[in-house]
Amino acid sequence: MAHFFRRLVSKMLGQSTLQPEVAAYLQGSTAAPDQLPEAEKDAVIQALGPRRPLIAADGSIAGFEFCIDSAVLARLVQRPDHRGWSAQVARVLTSARLTAHTGRVGFARLPMNWLVYAVEADLCPGVWIGLDPTVGEPDQFVLSPEVTYAVKTLRASGVQVGWDMSVMSLVRRDFLLLHQGQQPIGQLLKGRSSWPGELRRLDILMTDIGSLENLEMALEQGVKFACGALAPMAGSPDHEVREFLPVPPEMQRVAVLLNQLVTGTETGAIVSSIKGDVGISLRLLKRINNASYAQLMPDSDIEHAVMLLGRNELYRWLSMLLVQFAGHRKASSALQEITLWRARLLELLALECHEDKPGQFFTLGLASMLSVLLKISPQDVVTMLNLPEPARLALLEQTGPWADYLRILERVERQQLEDSDAPVSRWGDATQVLALSDQAWAWASAQNKS
Repeated sequence: MAHFFRRLVSKMLGQSTLQPEVAAYLQGSTAAPDQLPEAEKDAVIQALGPRRPLIAADGSIAGFEFCIDSAVLARLVQRPDHRGWSAQVARVLTSARLTAHTGRVGFARLPMNWLVYAVEADLCPGVWIGLDPTVGEPDQFVLSPEVTYAVKTLRASGVQVGWDMSVMSLVRRDFLLLHQGQQPIGQLLKGRSSWPGELRRLDILMTDIGSLENLEMALEQGVKFACGALAPMAGSPDHEVREFLPVPPEMQRVAVLLNQLVTGTETGAIVSSIKGDVGISLRLLKRINNASYAQLMPDSDIEHAVMLLGRNELYRWLSMLLVQFAGHRKASSALQEITLWRARLLELLALECHEDKPGQFFTLGLASMLSVLLKISPQDVVTMLNLPEPARLALLEQTGPWADYLRILERVERQQLEDSDAPVSRWGDATQVLALSDQAWAWASAQNKS
């Protein structure tokens, strides 16, 4: 029966669009995640659909959440299209399986009554399935016999299946699924000591978390995996109420260098500024003495490092250096990877639109996270990076020619690219945007490991 699932996925995605390594997985690869070469893991990452990072208790990205786009789901439930429902389940589960093959958790969210379409799936350990409320029919508070059978079948493949506390069943959960929504985190987890013993022993996966602060609070209170909104767009209500910190001295020194690069300060003065900061000097020499540059000029000094990098690459490197100042946060590792993904995605989108200076969009992507990451005001971010006017308008006022870049970024994060008001037309369609997002995730993952 697993062959039916692979044939369905093949028809749905089109094998010709998949990389050879990915096609091999769809043919039933049994390689363990830790046996996959890094290059093949990257190929798999680039074949995934819309996702949200799944943050682990140690602050790293443990995997990704996949679900059916809400607009697509709303259309599908209007008519009894079992083939269409099955295809959407197959798409989400394929993404989860491919993620599991990279050694991360592939978390798929499915309507409870659609789990029956998953029993044909060729899945593997590392896939987690969360059961959301039913669609197209009355809510179920007891697992139906068909869904119960599906749970048992999937569990035999090493898949973990979980659902929330309101649903009763004759089979055990593998984990407890919680949705924050509008509920305060404290209220959601309050009274855990009075939960039945079987629930207290389960791992908790909490999704639909409303803010980064709530996500970190959930992890502090024992949630194993958390997923949700991490960085509201500048100017949103969440930004209005946050208490910002002053820009610390080490960031100010980086800001001085960035400003010198933007304003055309002579190279000698820039070199002197770098030499005046031991930390930046050591980081720059480490950067320049890696394999790609060491062959050109071994034992480089600061002057040679600046010359080899050039002004544009030096600006990019210094901007990325700011991301590393977030090390004190609970989810710092995940936030750094997400920040790099944002930056690279905007750069790829700019390249697709033939923008004159795509590197500035990379910086805009970094800037869109730095306020949350470093707990400084958006205005301080704009000043520190010396952003051009279109970037300032997009970041602070959500207007101007670059505003669509941040809007599309937000839609990708919310998995809402199918909505009619999502500005995807300038990049062709949602499929093209997601392909660029996949490339950006692969790049960010590689950078975060280096």
